Amino acid sequence: MLRGRERRRISELMRAPRALLTLLTISACNGSNDGDSASVANQTSEAMATTDAAETGLTAEPTADPTTADPTTADPTTTDPTNTATASETTSEAESGSSTGAANTSTGAASIGTESTGTESTGSSTTGTGTDTGDTGTGADDSSTGPGCPEGHNGCPCGPAEACDPGLACAQGVCGPAPKCGDGKLDPGEACDDGAGNGNGAVCKLDCSKQVCGDSFIGPGEQCDDGNQVNGDGCEKTCVKTPVPAKDACGFDSDGVWFQIDYSNAGSVSSPAYTYSPTPGWGEAQWAPAGKNWPYAVDLFNNASIINDQIGKVALLSGTGEAVRVYFGLVGLNYTYATVCVEGRSYSVGSSVTFRVQEASSKCENFGMMANDWSVHATGVDMQDCFIPGNNFQAVQVQPSGGSGALSLKRLRVTLHGASY
Repeated sequence: MLRGRERRRISELMRAPRALLTLLTISACNGSNDGDSASVANQTSEAMATTDAAETGLTAEPTADPTTADPTTADPTTTDPTNTATASETTSEAESGSSTGAANTSTGAASIGTESTGTESTGSSTTGTGTDTGDTGTGADDSSTGPGCPEGHNGCPCGPAEACDPGLACAQGVCGPAPKCGDGKLDPGEACDDGAGNGNGAVCKLDCSKQVCGDSFIGPGEQCDDGNQVNGDGCEKTCVKTPVPAKDACGFDSDGVWFQIDYSNAGSVSSPAYTYSPTPGWGEAQWAPAGKNWPYAVDLFNNASIINDQIGKVALLSGTGEAVRVYFGLVGLNYTYATVCVEGRSYSVGSSVTFRVQEASSKCENFGMMANDWSVHATGVDMQDCFIPGNNFQAVQVQPSGGSGALSLKRLRVTLHGASY
């Protein structure tokens, strides 16, 4: 039978592993470092061994005779030099870990922190570099002008011979929107471009050319623009309206269309000079009768002549059997009333002359009179509505009718007042 002391010894030996396991578990849960855990385990083992020895009275058998041990050995119970060195080193390391654990823990924590920071910094930098290089930088470029961007497309490289898709143009090797007039940008070949402000009546026209006088468009600062550089045609070459005399030589208003014949430099009765009112849309061609390109004068009875009178060169009608007739047309024209202004003088030295003015086809007529002094006289004749609106062939005729019977005809003007066409 076991004695009481031996039974307690056996019971304690059975409890010792469980106590050690509990201590190691607590140490692990408290986050102790390896040095501390080793120290605690070592101390626990030593304490338990000491307790066991004290309680049982049993001692470990030495591996060698203590009397033969090396006197320089630190542990007199250890005889094997190899084991002694190993045990000493183990014990020294454990003790070193235990004694310097607090200091090393702080230092170790700092060291670990530094290493961790360095590792994280390096890893983060590496990861960032990889992300920037692989995704953000190269990827973005490849999506626009890289190998995956079809040639000729918007934002992609130009094709052969700088070819791009319709509506695009090649600029510096890349296709983009082609420049066009009206985009508000001054492109090559454009004199101007005001974008939405372009207009044929604006400073910059719809074709991106600048407004100029003579281009047929009335721009800023222009009163008119008939597309030519001719003065006296209603719009001067400076794009201002041709001044219209307030009255003709006979005192009639110049508020309609008119034509005039002048014998001042004529070579024959049928070749006077012609002038026309500066009215847009009604000029020489519109005055022409059917089959002709302009109005024309004739010596009606082929007996009149051109002479140099005291007032200059004139067509001399020296009797009631002589007359000048001028043919014209009025296609597409209406008017309010008509007047005829006759300039000249009575060729006689002793008396004045009377004359008739007549519309040849209808014989609608009126009369005038002119003095015989040596100056140019102007006599106005009101013809009312004798001329036929819209008719393509009619004529005005001047012929002496009394008095001296001789008329020196200098000029003749027919005016249709209030004309519309």
